[in-house]
Amino acid sequence: MVRFTSMLLNLGLALAAPSLIPRQDQGAINKKLIVGAAGQILSFQFDGKTFKSISKVAEEGKSASWMVFKQPNHLYAVDENSNTLRLFNYDPATGKLSDKPVSEQTGSPGVVSLEFNKDKTRLLGGSYSNGTVDIWDVSAGDGAMKLIKNVTLKGDLSPKHPTHRAHQIVPEGSGRYFAINDLGGDSIHIMDSKKDYTITSVTKVLPVGCGPRHGGFLSTKLNPSLLPTHYVVLCETKNLIQLFQIDQKADESLGLTFLDSMSSYGPMPPANATTAAAGELTVARNNRDIYVTNRLSGNATDNVSFFAFEQVNGKPCLTWKSQVSSDGISPRMMSLSRDQEQGIMFVANPMGGPSGIAAFKRSELTGLLNPKPMASIANTTISKEVGGFGPQFVLEIPAPKSA
Repeated sequence: MVRFTSMLLNLGLALAAPSLIPRQDQGAINKKLIVGAAGQILSFQFDGKTFKSISKVAEEGKSASWMVFKQPNHLYAVDENSNTLRLFNYDPATGKLSDKPVSEQTGSPGVVSLEFNKDKTRLLGGSYSNGTVDIWDVSAGDGAMKLIKNVTLKGDLSPKHPTHRAHQIVPEGSGRYFAINDLGGDSIHIMDSKKDYTITSVTKVLPVGCGPRHGGFLSTKLNPSLLPTHYVVLCETKNLIQLFQIDQKADESLGLTFLDSMSSYGPMPPANATTAAAGELTVARNNRDIYVTNRLSGNATDNVSFFAFEQVNGKPCLTWKSQVSSDGISPRMMSLSRDQEQGIMFVANPMGGPSGIAAFKRSELTGLLNPKPMASIANTTISKEVGGFGPQFVLEIPAPKSA
């Protein structure tokens, strides 16, 4: 078994080897990043080789585990340790962040996900603590937040959870629908913005206790403004990645039909299946490449698995492609760079290991990640003041085109 596992490991590394990644001429790299960590929000400049610190906001006892940006300078941040939503000023040209929030409002406790509607006049926040979704009006020029309504998730619960848990809100390309991954209810709820942000359908995700956490819309259509054709979800507790087909019903609600499922580790199982807990799922712009983080695997470092959304014998399915080390422990969140090629994957490792933040080169052609990071920030650099708990969120915010 050890020899077989070693063979699979070598296969995975070979699939992701630098020699298989075509060279890409990206020109000069100048990226501004926002990083959320326990008790801190930080901003960095990344030039492809090093991370340079720009701003640091100390927030004792707070946890900005998810953030979103709206032009010209509005950065919204959750605090999953309380019931506050914060607004900061952020300059995307310089990467400078205000040293404290310019506004705070009270919403649901334990919000861990934020997402805008298409024209960014509404902001949705998903609560892990009590299974609700806050709908905020953020149409004001100064970015001010006004709570419009609060939607409660309903349905049967997983035996391991006392409440529904809205772990992530995922928008689809047309801008009308949102998928809400409910870890506590083993469900995917579809919310319709055209119907006053009401839940119009609920799909159970099996097996019981699988824990759907993060997901993404996929499409076999070339026009991104059309309704997606598929949805992929990552189940934290059972370490599964699952594919569903989307069908719009007569009442315009969305139905999800199960198609495919496999381990989030592919053929390379974790050292400790008991503790393993899948984390993030990211879909590339090409609607083909899917990346998931695998956490608490018991290995020396955790990893990122790469899957492809493909047609095999005329049927849509998921295909495992490769796995690379995240260069740290418990990668909670990752995100692709915002250039056209999406040539860099940024990974946040909050629980130690060599890297707190690692940047991996990605091939636009094959989707493969180079197993050796382009650059990294040591976990101790970020976490030394907050008891060793490091970065859990990382996102590029593009500078204005004129900058």
